[in-house]
Amino acid sequence: MAVLIVALVPLFFGYMLILLIARYSPNVPRIEGNHANQGDDDRPEITPDEFADVVHELLGALGLETVFSSIGTGGVVDVTARDPKPLSGGRLLVHASPLLSHGQIDAAEVLNFADSVRGDMGALKGIFIALAGFTAEARSAVRSTPAPVDLIDSAALLDLVKEHLTGRAPTGSDDPAEALLAYRGFATGVKRHPRHVAVEETEENM
Repeated sequence: MAVLIVALVPLFFGYMLILLIARYSPNVPRIEGNHANQGDDDRPEITPDEFADVVHELLGALGLETVFSSIGTGGVVDVTARDPKPLSGGRLLVHASPLLSHGQIDAAEVLNFADSVRGDMGALKGIFIALAGFTAEARSAVRSTPAPVDLIDSAALLDLVKEHLTGRAPTGSDDPAEALLAYRGFATGVKRHPRHVAVEETEENM
């Protein structure tokens, strides 16, 4: 009996200490200097269709073949892609979110995605794209996951579009990277995505 009491007393005090810390410690903000959520940015957010276009065009430019694709709530895109290279190729899982209102992606979401990648026995790696960016904890956590996962925020996405899609647009079309600059979450710009321009012109002609 005495042994049981000796064992339970530290557990009790440890539990009480956890409750006190949880009750009185300040909340850690999820958004860490995310310029995409500042109120002085009056640019529109990119639409789900436009965002999906960018993701698929970029994957194609990288030499990846789309096996399966779906668009969920808020325009979140999930893609199963295949790298056709004979020796180094394989399947990749892509999770891309255009959402800005929910703030930066935290460690829990990144680790959940990493678990999905690890659970897919045929997947080589995962790619998590988030325009809102990632917390420092999320970037730290991804380095310790058993499944390789690349984190791509809006700045990295813009750089990839500049590198792989600029110059591929049809003659007379807007530069894809420049078009993204018209949307919240990207650096300040003036041009609009070609799909958005086409919709506006159709509405004006009706």
